[in-house]
Amino acid sequence: MPEPLADSLQPGSRVPVKTSTLASLDHVDKIYGEGDAQVHALRDVCLTVNQGDYLAVMGTSGSGKSTAMNILGCLDRPTHGRYWLNGIEV
Repeated sequence: MPEPLADSLQPGSRVPVKTSTLASLDHVDKIYGEGDAQVHALRDVCLTVNQGDYLAVMGTSGSGKSTAMNILGCLDRPTHGRYWLNGIEV
């Protein structure tokens, strides 16, 4: 996880970080539905993508690939966890 410039961060703060990290997921969960109909699309995902990295997202059908890509592309928000993009928490 990137180290923030500020000593203390408030929830929802947008403090840039010193790093070459392009994107970082920190213990991200995505849950669809409620009660007995809950579906855990992502559970406790941690991922760091540095500038210049190449990666492939692979997995079986229903493994959460599209959900992860939607969160990385800011098309969806995680239910739990934190996401940084270019050093800004989104």
